[in-house]
Amino acid sequence: MRVKFNESDRNKVLENIKSVLGQRKLADLLDFSVTPGSLIVKISKLGTSELSFTEKAAANGIEYTLTGEKIALAHRAFKSEVTEKIIKIVEKAGGTVVA
Repeated sequence: MRVKFNESDRNKVLENIKSVLGQRKLADLLDFSVTPGSLIVKISKLGTSELSFTEKAAANGIEYTLTGEKIALAHRAFKSEVTEKIIKIVEKAGGTVVA
């Protein structure tokens, strides 16, 4: 999975994502964090899962590519459902998801 943002400031991207999450119930389960070169999504409830993305500069912003995932046993049954929700959050935050 690849995610593209037209914004080139990773902190602004993170701010947009957290703004979309707001006070939703999902905000208690998801944690997005950025560091130079990566985006990490942690899912915490009945175990912890982690999606790791590497960052690369794109022509008009930033692109993140999924490079690793650690899925907790309790989360495996809900992986596709949670992935869809994460995609919706990313899209509302101004990102485009490419398969």
